[in-house]
Amino acid sequence: MRDAPPNGSARLTGRDDTLEMLQLLVVNMADYAITMLDTEGHVLTWTPAAERLKGYRTDEIIGKHYSIFFTDEDVAARKPVTELEASARDGRFEDEGWRVRKDGTRFWANEVNTALRAPDGTLRGFGRVTRDLTDRMRTEEQIRKQSQEILEMATVPVVQVWDGILLVPLIGMLDSERTQQLMERLLVRLTETGSRVALLDITGVPAIDSLTAQHLVETIKAVRFVGSEVVLTGVRPSIAQTLVHLGIDLAGVVTRSSLTAGLRVALDRLSLTVVASARGAQADHQ
Repeated sequence: MRDAPPNGSARLTGRDDTLEMLQLLVVNMADYAITMLDTEGHVLTWTPAAERLKGYRTDEIIGKHYSIFFTDEDVAARKPVTELEASARDGRFEDEGWRVRKDGTRFWANEVNTALRAPDGTLRGFGRVTRDLTDRMRTEEQIRKQSQEILEMATVPVVQVWDGILLVPLIGMLDSERTQQLMERLLVRLTETGSRVALLDITGVPAIDSLTAQHLVETIKAVRFVGSEVVLTGVRPSIAQTLVHLGIDLAGVVTRSSLTAGLRVALDRLSLTVVASARGAQADHQ
């Protein structure tokens, strides 16, 4: 005679109990929406989680083709068909993408489609498990966006050093991608702040070639189009000679050898004068 289970718990016996527990597990899985499809992709049944996720009542969806959950773009690309074909061929197909609820709203889903075959190999239908990953996707997208913004700020910083004056300290070589980032960020900041002068400091640029010089010229032209002026600072003798040898036309562009000298020009353009405060003057005499 077998010992009774501890704590008076009932022992599950028989196939019926096992199937009942399995059914309870499937019905109560809140994070996994399960849909059963026939061999053509029509909905046979689904779990309460699928009903909550997709917004249809069970009596509304039974018999409908599961392509109703796909975007118009995916349907036009025959994605529902190719997914079933891949599942039947390989036994399993997994994908992530936008899916559509009854009310037309979209959610980002991870879906696994599994071919269901009888013991003799006959295809009986498909089991489809869907997870709503919209929150995760949006969080990842936000993190990517923030990382990109931080990278862009580190790559092409635009700093407001005075009312009406922006500073762009360039470090390293200017390639096409950095120039585009520079131009976009600078133009946006000029517009946002209403700044009239942009100081482009090339002290940290090790060398100037024809491509770098052309990028500078394009940026200067773009700044002028929005009604602002560029003061090019950090122009060392070697840089000046290179620009002459390359035949780069910077006519009309104010250049200075140092950032300090360039800032004086910018302040003069705004009719501003830096004067020592009374406290500072008193400290100088002590």
